[in-house]
Amino acid sequence: MGTALLWGGVLGCSAEPAMAVTLDWDAGVDAGPAPATCASGSVWTEATGGTGATMAPGYACRSCHLRQAPSVAYFFMGTVFPSLHEADGCDARLEAPSKVKVEILDADGQVRLTLVPNASGNFLSTTLQPSFPLPYRARLVGPDGATRVMATPQSSGDCNSCHTGQGTQGAPERIALP
Repeated sequence: MGTALLWGGVLGCSAEPAMAVTLDWDAGVDAGPAPATCASGSVWTEATGGTGATMAPGYACRSCHLRQAPSVAYFFMGTVFPSLHEADGCDARLEAPSKVKVEILDADGQVRLTLVPNASGNFLSTTLQPSFPLPYRARLVGPDGATRVMATPQSSGDCNSCHTGQGTQGAPERIALP
């Protein structure tokens, strides 16, 4: 067993950045998709969790809002999870969400926006369009200061549309704490 640092590019998906991810690997063996889990054991449902900033962790936030609530389809929306393979709807229950930051970087690498997730892991900007020219990259800063940096510049901020429990369009699974 070894360790590899992946800087995955998002092919054909401008919806979400690729984050640097450290994964264990066994040369020549493809274990297949990892099973989705829910570390917190708590799954959001509309009946139990209602609507608002803690709703539907892991689902493609902006895509849904554009269809059902365009006035709150904020440009940057997503979920930070404790691990890579969390199931849709899993309440992340981050222990120290106020110490986690999602930094949005402009094309020059300057921090243009800092978003803080809530306890369910959800983060969102407060504007429908970015206030700076695209493309952007993101940096995830964990509660201990460890970071993950997006490798591929993006032009859309619907983070969970590519960062699914298995990852789509070349994205490395969920946005997970470093």
